[in-house]
Amino acid sequence: MKSDAPPFQEIEAIAYTPHMNCCLGCLMLMGPRLALFLLFLMSDYIGRAYEMNLWPFLGFLFLPYTTLTYALAMNERGGLEGPYLLMWLGAIILDLFVTKNNGSKSSGVRVRANEMAKRKSSARAVDARVIDIDKKD
Repeated sequence: MKSDAPPFQEIEAIAYTPHMNCCLGCLMLMGPRLALFLLFLMSDYIGRAYEMNLWPFLGFLFLPYTTLTYALAMNERGGLEGPYLLMWLGAIILDLFVTKNNGSKSSGVRVRANEMAKRKSSARAVDARVIDIDKKD
């Protein structure tokens, strides 16, 4: 029996990179920072997109959606082109929106709490002069 398959020595190694689109999408639903952390621990998906570890770390702290979208664009397309560029711009806007809302919510709560404390307080400001009794003239 003769087979039509090439001999073992002639078979080229095929590099297979599994797509992580579904996994990445599910992780992003749990939170972008958790997704970045798990991808960093369990795969080389983030490492293939960035040359230095500084950028993913800064992205983890400040712009997590943008960092994940950039990693997706670099791994799937090789750069920010076409729809990946639009996704990346959308991620920047989303990061800025989420950051703005988190800051304004906490400051708004603080302002309302201060106003409630002022209304409920019965203390009044009085102009008074301090007299030192122990001081001898």
